[in-house]
Amino acid sequence: MRVAYPQRGLNAAEVRALIEDHYDDVLAYCRRHTESADEAQDAAQEVFLRFVRTAKSYRDAGKPLAYLLTIARNVCVDAARARVRATDELPTDEVLADPAPSDTENFSPAGMDGLRHAIALLTAEDREVLELRFDQELTFAEIGRVMGISRFAARRRLDGALAALRELLKSGEEDVK
Repeated sequence: MRVAYPQRGLNAAEVRALIEDHYDDVLAYCRRHTESADEAQDAAQEVFLRFVRTAKSYRDAGKPLAYLLTIARNVCVDAARARVRATDELPTDEVLADPAPSDTENFSPAGMDGLRHAIALLTAEDREVLELRFDQELTFAEIGRVMGISRFAARRRLDGALAALRELLKSGEEDVK
């Protein structure tokens, strides 16, 4: 079955090529923002289903990856909300359990383990802005589109995330905000 799209959108071959080019990046993003590999695969599929539904109105205004990651962010947020609703019947102590490392864990600011540990201590928002800038290599304007903020706010968030990360690495303290 051939799907025809108006000129301002993408044709079926362009949609297929875009999916092939960016599937791995979208899946990697979903893996970092969901709780399991299965949930990440489901989220990635939902991203591309939503994209295909809107492909006829898509206008390439830069990197299509930024557009796909915006959809991915929304899908992952929706999945997280659904998880929260599903956990309403769990006992409160399980829902409120702190997944952060305990104070007794050894923090070594040297090496990649220290960096990974420090990044894990950052807020979800700080981790996301670092990922979009350094892993996905998006511009501040693209980060702003993905996160639903201005490019200036994206820059401020990145600066804040880097400052928090530097402080964690410098001091080795786990509770820096």
